[in-house]
Order: sequence, then structure tokens, then C-alpha cells
Amino acid sequence: MSIDHFSFNSNDYHKTVSFYEAVLATLGNKKLITIEGDKAVGFGQRFPTFWIGNRGDANEEKCHVGVHIGFAAKSRRQVDDFYQTALKHGAKDNGPPGFRPLYHRFYYAAFVIDPHGNNIEAVNHFDWRAYVGCRTIILTCSILSIGIGLLIKKFF
Repeated sequence: MSIDHFSFNSNDYHKTVSFYEAVLATLGNKKLITIEGDKAVGFGQRFPTFWIGNRGDANEEKCHVGVHIGFAAKSRRQVDDFYQTALKHGAKDNGPPGFRPLYHRFYYAAFVIDPHGNNIEAVNHFDWRAYVGCRTIILTCSILSIGIGLLIKKFF
């Protein structure tokens, strides 16, 4: 099991963000992303792995008291299976499987509220390196084919 990221909400958002910005810097972490309107901030070294949410008005319907844990899924199918299994075992829907471009283009996730009120997520990040690698292989093969074709034409 791999944990992709985790978060909690804060009643005093700006004070909490300032605190963690200073403290996490000692460990080589920095603020990497802020969700518009000060809804949340993500900290990390290369990718945001720790998030602080702005709890704002604690009476808001979508505000959850528990923690948030995002589990890494190896595929979109695992995200879908996670969601369906969680609902069958008593979780409440908090966002069906789908892309979340707010985070990044290939962010595919599903969210549920577990029986204890925690916001649990399964997330699959499309591996852009594989996509780039695939394009590189195709480009290399195309260049080689052209080169071989030119050699054949020249010598035969």
C-alpha cells in the first residue's frame, strides 16, 4: 500500500499555513501549490504530498472533520474498484471516479467518506514519462525508417 498524499482542515487556515511553511522548510519542503481562493495549499519537495484545507465555516455541508488520505492506485480501474467496493461496505460518496483537472491534467481519482468521517481517496496519476517515452520511440523509429529508406535508395 502506498500513500500518495494526506491532509487535514484548519479553522485558522492562514496561521496554520504560515506555521507549516516555516516548519516544513527545515525538512526541505516548500509550498508547491495553492488552490484558488485559498481553499487548500500543498507542500512537498517535488510533488505536493501534504495538504492543508481551509475549513472556513465549520457548518458548511461539504466540510469534513476527519483527515484526508489519498492512496496511490496503479490504474484507473483500481480507482473505479476502490470506489465501488467502498460504497458497498458503507462509505458515502464524496466524488465519483473521474478526472480532476484542478490538480493536474491526468489526475484520476475517486473520493468517499469512511464510516468514521474520514475523506478517503484513490488516485492514479497518468505517468507522463511513459507517454513521452512512447512518443520518443515512435519518433526514433520514424527517423530510422527514413534513414534506412534513403540508404537503400542510394545504394540500390
